[in-house]
Amino acid sequence: MVVVGILLTGGSRSVAGGPGAGDIAADTGAMPMAAVGSAPDLPPAPPATVRGGAGTASDRLAADVVTGVEQFWREQFPVQFGRRWVNIHAFYAVDPGDATVPAPCLRQPSELADQGLFCPRLDVVAWDRTGLLPRLRANYGDGAVLVALAHEIGHAVQDRLGIDAAAQVREPDRYPTILIEAMADCFAGVVVHAAVDGRIANVQVGPDGLDRAMRALLTFRDPVGVAISRTAHGDAFDRASAFQDGYRNGAGTCAGMTVHNQTFTQRGYSSLSDVMASGDLALDDLVGSMGPDANSWFGNLVRSRGGNWRTPLATLLRPRRCDTPDLARQGPARYCASTGAVTASAADLGRVHNGLGDYASAELVASRYALAALGALGRPVQGPSAGRAAVCLTGAYTRSLLDRNADGGFGLSPGDIDEAVRELLDQDFAARDVTGQPPSGDRGFQRIEQFRAGALGGPAGCGV
Repeated sequence: MVVVGILLTGGSRSVAGGPGAGDIAADTGAMPMAAVGSAPDLPPAPPATVRGGAGTASDRLAADVVTGVEQFWREQFPVQFGRRWVNIHAFYAVDPGDATVPAPCLRQPSELADQGLFCPRLDVVAWDRTGLLPRLRANYGDGAVLVALAHEIGHAVQDRLGIDAAAQVREPDRYPTILIEAMADCFAGVVVHAAVDGRIANVQVGPDGLDRAMRALLTFRDPVGVAISRTAHGDAFDRASAFQDGYRNGAGTCAGMTVHNQTFTQRGYSSLSDVMASGDLALDDLVGSMGPDANSWFGNLVRSRGGNWRTPLATLLRPRRCDTPDLARQGPARYCASTGAVTASAADLGRVHNGLGDYASAELVASRYALAALGALGRPVQGPSAGRAAVCLTGAYTRSLLDRNADGGFGLSPGDIDEAVRELLDQDFAARDVTGQPPSGDRGFQRIEQFRAGALGGPAGCGV
C-alpha cells in the first residue's frame, strides 16, 4: 500500500519500499530544468480555503502562510520549471483529539498529532492545528509555522515535478525517503528566503526569526542513532544543509538533488558501548582522545601548506600564563597567540558538554586549534575573517573525523554533528577571534554555512 504522504517529522509515514541511501547503485542524473524568464504578472491569489480550524491566532497564521506560499509558487514555478502551477486541492487544519472530524488520508485524526503531511493521492496538505502549530509558534515564532507548512507544500512542488508517490515506488533507489525529505527542506529554504526579502504576502521573517525557524526545523531531525533507512528523514546537519541550499541557491538546486550529489551524514550506532553511552564521552576522556588527534590533523594541514607547527600545542584544562589580553573572552576554549597553547576552562567547557553534548565541547576546542593553524600559516587570528575561517576549518576537521571513523581511534558517534550544529546555532564561541570578538552581524545561520563550507569542501573550501 502506498501510504498517505510524507510527514514533516522523522515519523514512519512515507512511501513504502526502497533501500537506504547506503544501498543505492542506480544512475540518478539531475532532472532537467527549464527556466523561462521573469515571473508572470499574476493577480494575488484569493485566500486559501482551509477546512477546519476555529479562528485561533495559529489558525489565522496558517491560512496566511499557505495563501502566501502557494501564491509564491504560482509565480515562481513557471519561471523555474517552465510549467504552470496547479493549485493544491485543499488544506486541512486538523484537531487530532476530535475523532468526529475526519482527517484526509488517515484512519483517524490522532495519527496527525504533532505532525504535518502532504497526501499526494488527494493532493492535500494537512496539519495538527491544536498541538504542532501552537507549539511551534510559542517556542520558535511565526517563522517556524512558515517552515513547517512550506516543507509540506514543498512535497506538493515535488509532486508537480513528477516526483510523486508512484515514482518512489517505481524507482526507490533514485528517490529514497531521505532525499525526498531533503528536497522538501530545500524548497522550504527557498520560501523562507522569499519571506526574509518580503516576498511572501502577510508573512515576515527577520534575521532573528531565521535562526529561530532553523531551530524549529532541526527539532524534526531523526532520533540519534537511526541509520539511513527506508523511513529516514535526516539528521540536523543534513536537514540544515538542504534548507540552506534552497535558501542560497534557489528552487532549481532543490529539484536537481540526487543521491549522488548530496552528502548525507546520518549514521547508526556501531557498538553496544556507544549505545549505552548515547555516543558521549566523559569530558576528561574526550579531551584526552581529542588533543593528540587534533594536534596531528591541524599540524599536518599547516605543514602541507608550508607552515611551521609548534608541537606539542595543547595544554587542555590546565591554563598557563598567556600574554594575550582577555583570553577568557574567547569562551570555554582558548588559543593563546603568545605561547601557541590551546587551553580550556574545565567548568565552562563542562557546561557546554553537559548541556549540548560531547561534540559541542569538542567543536569549541577544535575551533581554537583552527585559530592556531591560521596563526602558524601567517593568516589573521584577529578580525571577522579569522572567526569565520576558524568555524570553517572546524567543519573540515569534523568531516575528517567522519571519514576516518572506520580506522578506529578518535571519531564521531551518531548525533555528534547534530551537537555541533546546535552549538553553532545557539552560541558564537567557535567564531570568536583571538580577542574574543565574533564577526559582527553573523548569526547561527551564517556560522552553520561556514561550518558546512569546511565539512563539504575541506580546508580548500575555507581558502586554506
